[in-house]
Amino acid sequence: MDVNHNVYSKDHEILFHNRSSLKIGEIERYIITYDLYEGETLPSDLTLDSLWIKIKNVEALSYRAAYLMGPYSLYFDVRTHAYHHSQTIYASVDRPQFASNLQAQQHRIAELSLHRIQKKYVWTIDIVSQVLFSTNTNVTYEITVSNSEQCLKINDSSDLIPSMDSFCSRMHVSKITTADIWKLPPQLIPSKKKKHLVVLTHGLHSNVSADMAYIQEQIYKIQSPEDEEQYVVDGYTKNVCETEKGIKYLGRRVAEYIIDKLYDDSVCKISFIGHSLGGLVQAFAVVYLGAKYPWFFQKVEPINFITLASPLLGIVTDNPAYIKILLSLGVIGKTGQDLGLQSNDPHELPLLYLLSGEPLNTILSHFRRRTVYSNAVNDGVVPLYSSSLLFLNYEDTLKKMHEIENMVPENVLIPHNIPTLQQTTSSSFDKFWKILNPNNILQTPETIPKVSLFETASSILLPPDPDMTYITKPNSRYFVIVHDKLYSQEDIPQEDSNDDANLMESNNVLLQAFSMGNERKRYQKLEELIARRWHKGIIWRKVVVALKPDAHNNIIVRRRFTNAYGWPVIDHLIENHFMLEDSTEPHHEEFDIQDVLDRHDLSWIFNINESSIFDQGPTGMISTVNDMFDTISKRTLANLSNVIEENELNPEDDVVRYEEKNSDLYG
Repeated sequence: MDVNHNVYSKDHEILFHNRSSLKIGEIERYIITYDLYEGETLPSDLTLDSLWIKIKNVEALSYRAAYLMGPYSLYFDVRTHAYHHSQTIYASVDRPQFASNLQAQQHRIAELSLHRIQKKYVWTIDIVSQVLFSTNTNVTYEITVSNSEQCLKINDSSDLIPSMDSFCSRMHVSKITTADIWKLPPQLIPSKKKKHLVVLTHGLHSNVSADMAYIQEQIYKIQSPEDEEQYVVDGYTKNVCETEKGIKYLGRRVAEYIIDKLYDDSVCKISFIGHSLGGLVQAFAVVYLGAKYPWFFQKVEPINFITLASPLLGIVTDNPAYIKILLSLGVIGKTGQDLGLQSNDPHELPLLYLLSGEPLNTILSHFRRRTVYSNAVNDGVVPLYSSSLLFLNYEDTLKKMHEIENMVPENVLIPHNIPTLQQTTSSSFDKFWKILNPNNILQTPETIPKVSLFETASSILLPPDPDMTYITKPNSRYFVIVHDKLYSQEDIPQEDSNDDANLMESNNVLLQAFSMGNERKRYQKLEELIARRWHKGIIWRKVVVALKPDAHNNIIVRRRFTNAYGWPVIDHLIENHFMLEDSTEPHHEEFDIQDVLDRHDLSWIFNINESSIFDQGPTGMISTVNDMFDTISKRTLANLSNVIEENELNPEDDVVRYEEKNSDLYG
């Protein structure tokens, strides 16, 4: 949205002021253009005094404690318009400025430096909602630009009238909304090009539109108007605050969105990128597409299936007993039961076991590339064994981590918690490997240290900011890829037996509550079987990375600078999956998926029960309760407004009379 120039006051030091609000998953981007001088001749009175910008969260102070209603906080960053993380920044005044967690009644002031003589300056300001639990919660903020830092410090901007008009004739401000950010960039709008659809899928308590915007942006940056095909990056946004309702529920909605909203005759290829729970959600979406719309993968060539820190084997074995109990009790709803390898139907195997077989196996075999990215350290949400599909050259991974630690130059930053040879300790991961590898296949006396779910949670709530050297000097960044190898079915240890009938016993032991002793071994065996099914006839590329906290969000660069340690991961993903010379003509063998559908019982795909409020569990109901209160509040305000209008009352002048006449509204 472009704006006109208006001079608000000749001597006013406020150059721009606006107020806006953001809901969950929303971003607003301001582009500020400032003309240092006009014409071709430098004016004699030219000055290089900086401009200053203030971002303020104007929500009431009490809202800081209302975490489950929001949280009512914001992320923002200020950067030069030409900024790219691959460039070295020499001048300190050109450094990006950002705030990870701007809470209610907090503000930050940033400098817009005019230290060079150049005709035009352009800055980009992103302001991002940090709301997690409610679709109705708004976080209101103000953005103010001045030619005086002191003016922003001492003046209260609340008396200013919000406007998108600049009060300075040399400054132009435009605002871009979330919907604008997710549109195809204007320079890439094709005439009648073939499309390569890239579908992004978010994880638990997350969203596509804000949390995966960085990935979308990086894919578009490599696109050229001269390319024969056009990338179209999109994702289903209406699963937000619904992520506890189960993988089937979420995946079906993604699949239907692809058919109803994204597919047309110009779509010739498709890729999937899923983060955390999103990796399993997109897997079910692929299954659902193949089963319900068997024509889809005949018309559209599957290219990339990519997961980032996804619990492909669930999260049972590598977590404490109380986590298993909470999952079994439905603390994160149906999704928790899915990840806990349970089923509501005593005659049906756990969903993750069913998902890893047909028809997914056949469909995945026809993707050009299948890649899993896994965190080796600092991820207490999804354990390494689950995100890497268990079978991994563990010794080589640890060796590479030690090489990075011992060989990296002193000025290069290395990941927190990479162990030294003297600091290694035992973990349940090693016990798990001993059980699965009785012949010491892929064994090592060294261990990769773990972090707890609580440590990870603290990193998410209070994320550690990256060192500014890391942000401004690309050559100071450590190499985060500690393992990158292709694995086929022949690369994994042989099993003793793989009899599916052994999985189900008369007392349905797999569906019992978690317990110690032999029961844990049963879950470990089930996880092993699921891992083997994922590998059946399929080649997987497994990329293991070592990131600083908070690794689970860093791996997708959830916020541009707060999660900057993940930049190399996204660079690797883009370079190895979207910058390759793929022919526009399909080169995969045609396959008749109908034959697979006819040979297998696929009733488990379609027996999706109608959603219930109880499917969400306690955490999922937070958003439901929030929305209910919000609806009640809006109705109450509307009723009050109607009463005032009907009775021609002014409650500010005659509060007592108003309350007496409408006592029923006050109980």
